[in-house]
Amino acid sequence: MSSTSVEVELATVTHHVKDNGEQYMFLPAGRVEATSTIENIQEPAATVSPPSKTRSAALMGTIACVSFLNTFSSGTLTVALPAIAAELQLPNNLLLWPASVYALALSCTLLLLGAIADIVGNRPVFLVGILLYTAWTLAISLAQTSNQLIVFRTLQGISMSFCMPTAVSIITTSFPSGRTRNIGFAVFGGGSPLGFAVGLVLGGVLVQVSDWRTAYYMATGVSAVTFVLAWFTLPKSTTGSNVRHRLLHEFDWVGVVSASVSLALLSYIFAQLTYSGNVMKEPYNIVLLVIAVLLIPFFVFWIRRQERLGRPAILPSNIWGRGAFTTVCITVFLVWSWFNAYGYWATLFFQETQQLNALQAALRFLPMVIMGLLTNIVAGLVMDKISAGTLALIGGLLSAISPLLFAIQTPDWMYWAAGFPAMCLCVLSTDLLFNISNLVITSSFPSKDQALAGGVFNTVTQLGNSIGPAITAIIASAVTDTESGKPGVNQSYATLSGYRSAFWACFAAAVVSAVISAVGLRNVGKVGMKKDV
Repeated sequence: MSSTSVEVELATVTHHVKDNGEQYMFLPAGRVEATSTIENIQEPAATVSPPSKTRSAALMGTIACVSFLNTFSSGTLTVALPAIAAELQLPNNLLLWPASVYALALSCTLLLLGAIADIVGNRPVFLVGILLYTAWTLAISLAQTSNQLIVFRTLQGISMSFCMPTAVSIITTSFPSGRTRNIGFAVFGGGSPLGFAVGLVLGGVLVQVSDWRTAYYMATGVSAVTFVLAWFTLPKSTTGSNVRHRLLHEFDWVGVVSASVSLALLSYIFAQLTYSGNVMKEPYNIVLLVIAVLLIPFFVFWIRRQERLGRPAILPSNIWGRGAFTTVCITVFLVWSWFNAYGYWATLFFQETQQLNALQAALRFLPMVIMGLLTNIVAGLVMDKISAGTLALIGGLLSAISPLLFAIQTPDWMYWAAGFPAMCLCVLSTDLLFNISNLVITSSFPSKDQALAGGVFNTVTQLGNSIGPAITAIIASAVTDTESGKPGVNQSYATLSGYRSAFWACFAAAVVSAVISAVGLRNVGKVGMKKDV
């Protein structure tokens, strides 16, 4: 693996996620009636009093800062990793681990922290998370060895898992359904591309003129400001008494741990496969894969057992029978799979095929970031005017053009002919689906489980982030090996053929996800409408 391929984390800019438990049908006149169009868990409707404009702005700013920080470090690491590796003497076999361990740690703790937040409360969990994130970001700035860097990145990922699920819950419990909540989710989603863009550009500049540590010092400062802002703006939690008793007796520890361990192991295996298909020859990787797979039927068995005995279950089994929820989960998984893989292979195409350096390649991703911001703004304004199925279909089909352009272009094509339009279109699906999913997924959970709903969404996206690059890497490797064995074929052409096969796989996944979302969400209606019940 060449050092230029360390930019894999370019694709991890996952842009990246309800109120009451009533069931609603969205009517043309804009009113809402109780029905079964969106299959929610039954719960008495609760009224959310909107905060003042000043407090709303402060809350949205706090949530946006968390989303910003989540991807800022990834953007910085993308361009600074070669310099970091040289300074801290990071071995080649661990070159990508500073990027990977963050996502692994985040994915395997999202369900756990989301479920705990529903018992302890959003405010304390969020504050603890952002405080820890500040501490570990500072620790990264002061790291003196490669082992310290990897450990601190792991702890940084765990800290962020305190914040991401609770951020979703804070939005849904602070803002009533309608335009304000739509804007809240759009702001939350918009922080992600902005953070990645700033980290990408600032990291590239600082590596050239100063030091990579400066970027993390700056991130520490932003994180500290976010903590202060959160302290004064987050609403107080109303979790009642006996929190300790609820954690011990009303919490499905076995379900959470089994699901988290399985997801963590699967994410690890797929991350390893992304770098080399030969890793599965190692006995310990085979053992880990077997454990991860066996934990899946165990989790299903355990959930059914808990429900049969009338005990708490982390995810009620009947929730997968709800059409809108299941559709969104499948679509989110597919979209984040192809999108993350697309970013990975686009980076390699720019650097390996077109021979661009890391900063030049990073700058070619900036249109994606700008379009991500614009898409989130537009989504916040149109979610209550256009049906979810229509938005998902339009965004999905337009985004599918991106991997198609990379699949058919040749190395001598100008950036403006394929790379630029591809970068502009690729993000439409992820950002539109991000906003749709926030409103659809969390509507399938009762209000007491809002943070868990956020954990479910982020867990699905993280799983997609891991599996997409791994599957396309296997496809690309097989095609490259096949082409290399043909007489008269040089290695450059064989490698390019492998890249193209990966882009074709991304294109297929994009089209399938667009069709599934359009069909599965056709009866959902306008998910961003205000519910006048």
